[in-house]
Amino acid sequence: MKKIFLLCMSIVLVFGVNAQEAVDTLKTDSLKKKVLIEDSWSNKKKKSETKDKFNTKSWETQADTTKVKFMKKDLVKVVEDDKGIKAKIGKIGKVGFEEDRDTTKIRLGGKQINIIDGWHGTRIRIQKVHPWDANQDKFFMEEEGDFRGHWAGFEMGVNGFADEDYSGYADPNQEGFMDLDMAKSLAVNVNFLQYDISLQKERNTIGLVTGMGLEWNNYRFDQNITLGNDGSGMVQPISFDPHWSIKKSKLTSLYLTVPLLLEFQIPVKYKSRRVHMSAGVVGGLRVGSHTKVKYRLNGNTHKDKDHDDFNLKTLRYAAHARIGYRSLNFFATYGLTDFFEKNDGPELVPFTVGITLVSF
Repeated sequence: MKKIFLLCMSIVLVFGVNAQEAVDTLKTDSLKKKVLIEDSWSNKKKKSETKDKFNTKSWETQADTTKVKFMKKDLVKVVEDDKGIKAKIGKIGKVGFEEDRDTTKIRLGGKQINIIDGWHGTRIRIQKVHPWDANQDKFFMEEEGDFRGHWAGFEMGVNGFADEDYSGYADPNQEGFMDLDMAKSLAVNVNFLQYDISLQKERNTIGLVTGMGLEWNNYRFDQNITLGNDGSGMVQPISFDPHWSIKKSKLTSLYLTVPLLLEFQIPVKYKSRRVHMSAGVVGGLRVGSHTKVKYRLNGNTHKDKDHDDFNLKTLRYAAHARIGYRSLNFFATYGLTDFFEKNDGPELVPFTVGITLVSF
């Protein structure tokens, strides 16, 4: 096994030499593809000779490091230290070769092959080991991409109200008229624009996230009422004709939203698999609202819409939190402003909880 591994390493080095020759050929042919091999002992010389010809950051290598590249991507990266050799082959995995006295260790991902030369011959033992983590192993630390937050996407959730106060209404029968059928009070968010700001120089795990989105909120009334105004300036519940067979009655609002979130990302396994958490505020500008009633009368189905502002907040903001793993994301929003304008309706604090269905 040891001889086979050393033979493979020799092939890699031979391939590297041929790759360097390929660079000269490709340059003369004016092709865009580049293949090159780099090692630490010749970096200084090559840096001065090719500074104007190659746009690469491969000069920032550690001692005893050899790379084989194709089109600016690492095909093979080999690092030698006092204990042995470690190699990374593209995205396939990592290979380790280490000699310790009478033991040769060959590591292939999560398996390690131990070749032990003892007094009574050679023994081979295979054991499971923890796979190398690219975020912890400095030998294979690649240049990290830009910080990428988790806002843009298509989301759905349920709406509700908290801290309800109807003390502004003299008629006790009006109390609770904004009670909702929460299972049918759905929120639909389309966060179509995202802008990320990294707060770290050498990492991409902490940053600010902002952008823009559209938020449709449906509030399905639990009672057979709709909303109107009796001239007093306050929103009032309006009961239906008793001959109507009500199928649904709801209030819908449309807000243009802008978030400002601080996001933390925790790598769990490899760089792309992370737990992400964010919190901040989301501001909203109301761009539309209406009520909708669907009912049956004399065997016919009717749908009535009434477009009005219904004293809803024109500008509002809310506390916002998100947590997820990779593309799976849960969010919660809790209003920091009331649902209606002050003294123009009951005091209600809107909240929403939901999940991201599609990330952009």
